[in-house]
Amino acid sequence: MTFLSILFALIAEQYKPVEKDHWIRRASQSWLDFIVRNIDTGAERSGRLACLAAFIPPVLLVLAVHIILLATQPVLAFLWSILVVYLFLGFRQFSHPFTAIHEALLERDLDEARRLLSEWQGAGVNTETMSESEVIRLALERAIVGSHRHVFGVIFWFMVPLGPAGVVLYRLADLASERWPSQASVSLGQAARAFFHVIDYLPTRLTAIGFAIVGNFEDAIYGWRFHLRKWGNELEAVILAAGAGAIGVRLGSPLPEPDSDEALRMAEAGEPPIIDLGAEASVRSMRSAVGLVWRAVILWLVLIALMTISVWLG
Repeated sequence: MTFLSILFALIAEQYKPVEKDHWIRRASQSWLDFIVRNIDTGAERSGRLACLAAFIPPVLLVLAVHIILLATQPVLAFLWSILVVYLFLGFRQFSHPFTAIHEALLERDLDEARRLLSEWQGAGVNTETMSESEVIRLALERAIVGSHRHVFGVIFWFMVPLGPAGVVLYRLADLASERWPSQASVSLGQAARAFFHVIDYLPTRLTAIGFAIVGNFEDAIYGWRFHLRKWGNELEAVILAAGAGAIGVRLGSPLPEPDSDEALRMAEAGEPPIIDLGAEASVRSMRSAVGLVWRAVILWLVLIALMTISVWLG
């Protein structure tokens, strides 16, 4: 049922997208804000307590409904799984703005592409003076990370024994790691990021492996090994480095030149210099990224289908 639940949720999301202002997202944000107002005191202990209070009740509620339905009405349990995955998937939350930017650039409307990117990125990013290549680079980075957070990470946590409750845990933790650092105390923001780092550590690497398999494998692995320092966030760095190598495009800041001592050490050890791989970001890169994500989705679905068939036959 896992494969069919994911497949039907993906199909439903294509016809009726779950947008950023959907009621489930507003409810999630309100719940996290409620936790901040009532538990956050600024102490380190309150940060851990807030994470437990924010994630455990919704996860237990969804899990309890799932177990009860499995025991009494398996068909309803199947529909419940589809509903939860559909509500928290959010495929179009990153694909829609990315497609809009792509279409604006195809029409040579750089100003519109900058405006769309500014709306997508939110406050803190000035896009007014960005070149076309910079706009494409930021859009690619946001889309690659978004594909993991809204699709591949969700699929991974749906496949663990928690089922739909795992999906709720992952998406709430992701939202908290983005929302709390700017709206709550330092301890709470750090606790949210630390918790999400733990639950997203393995999914990010599986996503990176998927990108390498369906894209340029050698460049993806090279980027994964040597380009992580181009981004400050370790989780995002793994996905972006592998994704950039898989589609053959340069993302992130340029690699710093090694100092004289490091260069001498590498020369004596016979180590080749670490270089940037790929071409400059272009409109063609955006098409390649779309193909990469869809191939990765198909790869995951095929693997899940094979696992499902093996369980049925076993």
